[in-house]
Amino acid sequence: MAFGMGVDRAVPFGYKCWWLAVTAPDATTAADVLGLIRRKRVTWAHGVDLAYDGAVFVAPPIGPWVLVPGRGLPDASSPGFLDWVAGLSERLGHVQFFQTYRVTGTCAWALAAGGKVRRAYYFDGGGVPLSEGEVTVDETALGIGTRPESPDDDTWWERIPGEHDVMALAHRWSVDPTRIEGVATDGRGITGRLRH
Repeated sequence: MAFGMGVDRAVPFGYKCWWLAVTAPDATTAADVLGLIRRKRVTWAHGVDLAYDGAVFVAPPIGPWVLVPGRGLPDASSPGFLDWVAGLSERLGHVQFFQTYRVTGTCAWALAAGGKVRRAYYFDGGGVPLSEGEVTVDETALGIGTRPESPDDDTWWERIPGEHDVMALAHRWSVDPTRIEGVATDGRGITGRLRH
């Protein structure tokens, strides 16, 4: 691996966070498409810390994927969420969104490509206010997001997704961010804020 701006090592994240996995050639391209403002170049460690503190961190690529953690991203309950994900995929090609927050039991994921949301699922801790598109092969294999909402059914509650399920789906779709510790990447990432 040839490195141009020095080597940095990936720092895991994922629990109690939301993030994107996008196909982009580099962090700058992804930051431009996201429209990040107040940008700074930072290490993985500093970027992940800031992501948990309300910023957005665009990490250097891991293979074909640029990971973008941050509590500054819209969550799956945000107005216009599906349009936002679809819009990103018009410019980046392939966009995945993931969200976990164990305090409330919230779990979400979305998959978009070429300007269209292919799949979106959001469990808010009490029900499923968002389920769009066909269940993917990977969701079926993991047994998550496959059954219609039925909060009065005890067996439905036994199969609601948890944060480990979100990580397993991220692993199947792109990258499980809890398993990236120490991966060598080229250069620093970019931290900033979304325009609101």
